[in-house]
Amino acid sequence: MTGAAGAAARFGWPGAGITPIAGGHINDSFLVTHPAGEYVLQRLNRGVFTDLGGMTANSLAVHRHLGTGLVPEPVPAADGRWLVEDGDDRWRAWRRVPDAGPCTGLDAAAARSAGALLGRFHAGVADLDPSRLAVPLPRFHDLRRRLAALEVELAADRYGRARGAADEIARVREAAPLVGVAGDLADRVPVRTAHFDAKLDNVLFRRGEAVCLVDLDTVMPGPWFWDLGDLLRTAATTAAEDASDPAEVTVDPALYDAVVSGYRAAVPAGVLTPAEVEAVTAAGAVATYEQAVRFLSDWLAGDVYFRTTRPGHNLERARAQLALLATLPSPLNRP
Repeated sequence: MTGAAGAAARFGWPGAGITPIAGGHINDSFLVTHPAGEYVLQRLNRGVFTDLGGMTANSLAVHRHLGTGLVPEPVPAADGRWLVEDGDDRWRAWRRVPDAGPCTGLDAAAARSAGALLGRFHAGVADLDPSRLAVPLPRFHDLRRRLAALEVELAADRYGRARGAADEIARVREAAPLVGVAGDLADRVPVRTAHFDAKLDNVLFRRGEAVCLVDLDTVMPGPWFWDLGDLLRTAATTAAEDASDPAEVTVDPALYDAVVSGYRAAVPAGVLTPAEVEAVTAAGAVATYEQAVRFLSDWLAGDVYFRTTRPGHNLERARAQLALLATLPSPLNRP
């Protein structure tokens, strides 16, 4: 038996009900229902994640440090291993967080709660030595590298798509000073244990309260401002990340302030350095710019990284992020 059913059996859940979980840019996820309980089973994208051992070790280190609550509880297979091998596929699992799911009604209260959850996560891992962690995705949040990769794709233009993105390319280049902002901040803030993909989709809520931060694939050493930036770019607007009409994509000041206030209130005094406090004001713009660059690069490269569901999907994502960037508080907008 292969596929999700075969993997579930290897985890000790033969005959379980298996339902695909929609969403997610990279991995394939399934809800497993079995008399033993409910679990999330995931097939990992080995084209993106090549160091599965390091990635798994990082997830376990964070869970063991924090305990069950802020992050999901991983579940070993029946043979005690954390990864199940099935041909070229690799599977992992964790317990489903009871009565929790994605945000279904984004308002200021939900945004504040999400910010507070991220703050509690950062406070909880503040004493987890980042040198203990592997780096499964080297230079993941390296904005200079991201922009250089975009320029390489533009020069090659293998699919003849550059002409159709002339406006987006110009806007990316116009906002390029954010590369220097990100580099300066990264030089001045401490290296921490960071989530590195703390977007709203990775926050689970229960009865309106953010209770769990999931998807620990990208946990690794790095600056915390990238985490807050990812949350701001996804929770400070009610527009979808891939909204087809960029005119709909704008920051909601009440949501933005709620995320920041929730975060700051949840991180105990003295945990953030002065440079990290300064980075809060630039985090949303820097992370949004990086995501625009990544979506645009992937579109030019032929949609090889992010999963797409329609023609031009990654270009629409890039346009939406650039529209959001234009309305976010940014170091580039200061007098």
